[in-house]
Amino acid sequence: MKVILTSQSGEQDITQLVTSMTWSGDINQVARKLEFGVVVSPTDPYIQRVYIGLGNKIRLHSDNGQELFKGTVFFKEKSYHGNEMKVTAYDNLVYLTKSKMSKSFKQATPEAITQQVCAELGVTSGSLAATGIAIDYIASAMTGYDIIMSAYTRAAWQNGKAYFAIMQQGKLNVMEKGQNIVSAVLDSTINISDSSYSETIESMVNQIQIVDENGNTLQYHFDDSLRKPYGMIQDVVQKEKDKDPVAAAKNLIKGVERKASLQCLGDVACITGYGVKVKEAYTGLTGLFWIDSDSHTFQDGQHTMQLTLNFVNTMDAKE
Repeated sequence: MKVILTSQSGEQDITQLVTSMTWSGDINQVARKLEFGVVVSPTDPYIQRVYIGLGNKIRLHSDNGQELFKGTVFFKEKSYHGNEMKVTAYDNLVYLTKSKMSKSFKQATPEAITQQVCAELGVTSGSLAATGIAIDYIASAMTGYDIIMSAYTRAAWQNGKAYFAIMQQGKLNVMEKGQNIVSAVLDSTINISDSSYSETIESMVNQIQIVDENGNTLQYHFDDSLRKPYGMIQDVVQKEKDKDPVAAAKNLIKGVERKASLQCLGDVACITGYGVKVKEAYTGLTGLFWIDSDSHTFQDGQHTMQLTLNFVNTMDAKE
């Protein structure tokens, strides 16, 4: 791995000063993060001195030269008696999660809305999943990321697909989930060191009350296969003009949430939003799963990773 710092002084390879680093992503936190430690000393003349400032740029490259991360330093910490400075950088998706805007969109597709949001908030857009579905809605003091995912959520209500946003080579890409499958297989006899499995109904919704703009009930949409064994848990959706409320209601139904956690030998292809095949006989984790979070640790020449896997291909839906 190679870590490149870009500051007012130019580019500098600081790989040899890095003690350890963690490169991670999460379907809910969105922006990928790079945390690393740098050897420092106020007194030792043999330790190379490097200044890392807030706002400086950091790039992480794999051994074969692939750019894995490109971001901005948001946090650093060091003490006089300590010999390590801690640094945290985020990729440019962080600007879409922190910057808010208000805008009215009329008959615009999610991909067109994404281009407008990125242009206004100073983020470069790249490949955007084409939906061809025109929507109307008013974004009031919403983050750029929430506006984008709200638009794609509305498209998902109509086409049944799932989408996720990711920064790659400095550009925002919105992809259809299910199209990116890691080629390597995670196998308990080869590269899995530990695993766990959980089930929960804490986020279950099995009945939807559909109401008009005045709150009057129009109808109910429910799933008896979930309602009878677990009890009724209801949410509400308001009918919108020229929109099918049943389609929206169907997308709000949530069943049993099943997740697994794996500790494995590292593979940089295993990142949040991608699918991965697993063979783990003891816990029954055999099949195709979806990565909800990933954490890759590089230390002492070793690359390990921890993955949270979802049994269902879901998206970070925004209402």
